Amino acid sequence: MNKKTKTYILLVAVLGIWGTIGYKIINGLNPEQPLTPNQNIDFSFNPEKHIKQDTFSITEVDRDPFLGTLSRVKAKTTAKSSLNQTQKKTNYQPVITYSGLVKKQNTSDQVFVININNNQYLLKKGQVADSVKLLRGNSNDIIVSYKNKSLTIKRQ
Repeated sequence: MNKKTKTYILLVAVLGIWGTIGYKIINGLNPEQPLTPNQNIDFSFNPEKHIKQDTFSITEVDRDPFLGTLSRVKAKTTAKSSLNQTQKKTNYQPVITYSGLVKKQNTSDQVFVININNNQYLLKKGQVADSVKLLRGNSNDIIVSYKNKSLTIKRQ
């Protein structure tokens, strides 16, 4: 075979291979969708009505399920213990801690970070949170008022 015929045969082979590849790519990008017959579907929502109602009851368990022992019977409280509890409630004082001071550089406004019963509050002088009023303070300590009693609280 001469050189020209080999070139033509190779050219036909290359065009055939690239044509097959191009055909597969085009069919892969635009696949023909199968025809589906139209179905009459009712799209309205009709929930089922449940008439039976689930009920339960809670009973007291005498046995500890983890230890297998019987639980202790609680003793009845007397009027004396309830008096002690009401006295303790009247002497209640919240746990107040002073966390720090926030201040803008160019102004004199100061905001104090105070924790009252593990709730954090941002207070300015004269503001009240949980019946605790901030009277004054600096970067080291604050003075608050609770039930007309002044308390000094150091920074942690």
